[in-house]
Amino acid sequence: MAIPVTLQDARRQIQLDENDESHDADLVQFIDDAAAWVEEYTGHILVARDVTESFRGFGAVRLRAWPINASAVPGVAYVDAAGAPVAIVGARLDLSSRPARVLPPAGPFYSFCDAQQAFTVTIRAGYEAGDAAPGNFRRAMLILISAYDSDREGGEVFQKAEASARRLCGRLRARSL
Repeated sequence: MAIPVTLQDARRQIQLDENDESHDADLVQFIDDAAAWVEEYTGHILVARDVTESFRGFGAVRLRAWPINASAVPGVAYVDAAGAPVAIVGARLDLSSRPARVLPPAGPFYSFCDAQQAFTVTIRAGYEAGDAAPGNFRRAMLILISAYDSDREGGEVFQKAEASARRLCGRLRARSL
């Protein structure tokens, strides 16, 4: 599990010698910031992790987390009236479209007694390997890293870099969540 851009990639992008570690602390922050920008803009999770989302109601829910491996098992849970946690076994995952849906174990509704019952869904989402993420995400991150380095005040250079990153990532952006 790795971010698509390495420290060495960032050093090359801002034209530092591969052995020059004098900017590493800044570069690590730039990499993290660029990854967060791509995640926020596209809805894709770049580094695989367990994600928990909260919902209310009875029926199928649409997850914001993406991508989700076809073998992922959703964990659905709620707290009952007595305050005890209850796990719902057998929830089904529908990955036929984005956003992915988590369906009740049987039928169209979960077995809650209250339509406003809060519950959570936990699922493993994201790219298990950095090189599994779309190449345009990597390119967008490198452009942003260059802009962070050369335009630390967030001026015109950064605005142009962000516009370029949007163009690179736009095709893979979540349209409705």
